[in-house]
Amino acid sequence: MKYNLKSVNRIILALDTTNLDKAINITKIVKEKIFTVKLGLEFFNAHGKMGVKKFNEIGITNLMLDLKLKDIPETVYKAIKALDNIKFGFLTIHGLGGKAMIYKAKKAADEIKSQPKIMMVTILTALNDEDLKVVGSNSTVNEQVKKLAILAKETSVGVVCSGHEAKIVRKIIGSNLLIFTPGIRMNKDNKDDQQRVCTPTESIKNGSDKIIMGRSLTKGNIEENLNQVTTSIKI
Repeated sequence: MKYNLKSVNRIILALDTTNLDKAINITKIVKEKIFTVKLGLEFFNAHGKMGVKKFNEIGITNLMLDLKLKDIPETVYKAIKALDNIKFGFLTIHGLGGKAMIYKAKKAADEIKSQPKIMMVTILTALNDEDLKVVGSNSTVNEQVKKLAILAKETSVGVVCSGHEAKIVRKIIGSNLLIFTPGIRMNKDNKDDQQRVCTPTESIKNGSDKIIMGRSLTKGNIEENLNQVTTSIKI
């Protein structure tokens, strides 16, 4: 099966599972056809650093560790320092943790062996304007993402945002900082629990460097699904 190599390098495979063997087997099948994998709380809470090391053993050393850290600055610093003996390339934190927390996260990341890039989560793609009102925010999603993008530029960290906001974020942060986009769906896909979804092409055209996809790829034949995604990307 032929793949669009330029498109392949855009895809991060989200492995939202507690099944370690399944996650490893899927990765072995597609690791040459994607940029990397993303391991989130579901996987990390089940398998911890030993689970990450299993991916290191099959050559995945640039994985995205999606822990979405948000706590007082010193706690986040120590939490990241505790990740010193695994290999990974990217680590997520919540922008709403504030500037001091972001700087502490960057400091810790620089001090561990992997020196992962810090990626700042803006507003979760499962939320919309109404959800923000419920928790006391008078800002729309777009307004809040703009504020956080300015913070990302000030602190020099990458951004995780929906494809809909990628264009706004790119305009604010410039070309040197990364944008990763979750909530990616093909036109035929179910939105599931996501509110702000975007197609792969829309996201990339709006400024995303990498697109994060899970269920759209892992349901059914992952190689066929991956081929459909890569051939759909028109950039």
